[in-house]
Parts: sequence; structure tokens; C-alpha cells
Amino acid sequence: MILHANGPFSYQAMYDFMSVQDDCLYATAEGKVRRAEVFEGKRVLFELSESVKSDAVDVEILYNEGVEERLVREYVADWFDLDYDLERFYDFAASDARFKEVTRELHGFRMIAYVNIVDVLMWSILGQQINMKFAFTLKERLVAHFNHFVEYDGEKYWIMPSAAELLTLSVEEMREMQISNRKAEYILNCAEGMKNGVLSKEHLQSFGDYDEAMAHLTKVKGIGPWSANVVLMRTIKFRHAVPIGDAGLRNAFRITDGLEVKPTAGYMERIISGWGEFGTYATLYMWRILG
Repeated sequence: MILHANGPFSYQAMYDFMSVQDDCLYATAEGKVRRAEVFEGKRVLFELSESVKSDAVDVEILYNEGVEERLVREYVADWFDLDYDLERFYDFAASDARFKEVTRELHGFRMIAYVNIVDVLMWSILGQQINMKFAFTLKERLVAHFNHFVEYDGEKYWIMPSAAELLTLSVEEMREMQISNRKAEYILNCAEGMKNGVLSKEHLQSFGDYDEAMAHLTKVKGIGPWSANVVLMRTIKFRHAVPIGDAGLRNAFRITDGLEVKPTAGYMERIISGWGEFGTYATLYMWRILG
């Protein structure tokens, strides 16, 4: 099946970025991306590849236990943010010199979202204040512990455990994975919130106001402003969500603005306040300036 994007889409730009990540929940090889997921207790493995159609992606289901094709289509559209009107961001970015080169070089690059709320909340905790390579290692240990996967062509394609399954872990078991006591406690706290609905994707999507959603998330132990913005940007898709305290964003500003030292929070806030509804995509493209 072929999925079309709302405006520019570059499968190659997406693939190039994904192929240098260490996320255990998808695999890249020979220009293709494979991912396993579970829908209503049924597993499916699908493969993405470049389409002969412009601004589109090909999706092939490789293994299926009875999942409706519609669910796979919706998942991929959400994952690659295909419904977003990217031209509107480009129109906005054209007036800001910071984005001139990166939007030309990566034309059609879109957000790679976290469709699964368990995935984004775990990542927002594991990724706190450590380098990304080690954070991905911790994520893989956590995922592999539950041994949920689809095996195809001799390869295992891992599947994220549920919040209820995470609650079966102890802090001591996570310590054996090299997850700190504090992060282990945060993970269990968030898993409880997802299980009881306080942190469910549906509940977070019910907030019409960004500030209300931020206040709700940051009341939860283990979720600070950075983690909350990751969730709101990449899963709930509040388009003006920006993690102002993010180290990568700060480094990108230093490069684009020719600063000798990293900018202050106040300096960044003055600029970011003008991004408005384009804040998320402005952030994504600023990050890409770093490589």
C-alpha cells in the first residue's frame, strides 16, 4: 500500500536519520525500515520503503496475526506525521535565516513520532541527563526483558511491553539493567499512571490547552519540563511545544546565531516565543543542524 503525505515528504531524509539511531523498536537495512507492533493483542510486522510516487511511502505487511490494514496505515501516518501540512512550516521558516540551509538540504523531513505512550514516557525518563547511545542501550535492555518480538527471516523485531507489564518489574531488576534507582522509581510511577488512565494517551489528548497539559504532566513524579515537552511534541503533537532547556537546542542556537558561548534561557525564550504553532518543527530542524 502507498501512503501519501500532506505536502513535501522525503523518505530518504527520514531513512538517513533513522539508520544512524540505535532504537531497538525498528530496524533499518538496504533502504528499508521494519517494525513490529501489537494491536488488540495481535502482532504485525511491516516494512517501509521509498515509493515511486512523490511525497509518499510504500508499506508492506510481512507478518500478520489478523491486524486490520487500516490500523497499520493509521500507525505509519502518525509515526511519520504524514498528515501535517509541512508547507506551512516552510513558509514560516523562509523568513528566518536559521532555517535556510537545513530546510533546503532536508526538504521533506518530518517528525518521527512516538505513537505508543509507553514508549515516549519511558524514553523521556531514560533519556534524562545521559548520552543518547547509553539511553538507547537501557531501552533495549528494558524491552528485551519481556521478550516480546516477531521473528522474521531469522531476525527479531522487538515490541514495547505494556504499562501493566512494566509494573511487574522491581527497582532491583531495573538496577541490574543499569537503570538508576531514581529512574526505576519514575518508570514504575509513570507505568501506574498509564495503567490507571491518568497518563493514558487518550487522556493527554483531551487537553485542549498546552499549559494545562504541561501542568498535568509535570505534577507526576519523574516528569519535568523537558520530559513533558517530549511527550507533548512527539506523541500528543502540540505543535508549539518546545523543550527550551534542551542541550541540543541550545547548541544549535550557538551555531546558527554565531555565539561564542551557549545562549541563556532568556535569549532562547525571546526567539522561541515567536515560533508559535511552528515550535515543534522549528525545534526538529534546529536539532538537525547538529547532524
